[in-house]
Amino acid sequence: MNLTVTPEIQAIVTKLYQAAHAELQNKIITLLHITEEYTILASGKSPVQPDDVQILPLGSKKTSEEFFRHIPPTPSEIEYAINFTEDNIIPGKKLLPANSELCSASPVIFEVALQSGKEVPSQSLVLSIKEMEDIFSRLAAIISGRPFSTDTLPESNSFAASLLILREVMHHLGFQNITIMKPQQAPK
Repeated sequence: MNLTVTPEIQAIVTKLYQAAHAELQNKIITLLHITEEYTILASGKSPVQPDDVQILPLGSKKTSEEFFRHIPPTPSEIEYAINFTEDNIIPGKKLLPANSELCSASPVIFEVALQSGKEVPSQSLVLSIKEMEDIFSRLAAIISGRPFSTDTLPESNSFAASLLILREVMHHLGFQNITIMKPQQAPK
């Protein structure tokens, strides 16, 4: 289900997309932006305007409120959320340009990247799919019964939802890395 691109969303997407192109030196990009209520995928080669914008009904707050009844979520709650997320992400794969690079300026994705243990850079950092999976494995251990106190992961279902969305995007859209720009570059 692709939501409508309103003028307000288009303005946000354009600013984020242009900043991403400047950061990645005008390569072919796919911008991932997760908000509380929806997820944006904007891709293209032009530094001015994306060729395609997808607005998906997946958000850090929306997804956690729709699927997670417990903190941490139960294994079945995570599984239902994964299935819904996959159903919304996979159809958009055909709209992505070949060889595009995944990038983001989302504060929630930056928060995920900080859990990798990497030093906070001045501009951006690259998170590999393996590093992201390592973070997801830590969440899975907590979901399976390990206490939150044994880890540094936030005790937030919104964090869990954001990590889940990032994971499914990387896996199902075929991205091996994501370049994450510092969030202050993103409009509020």
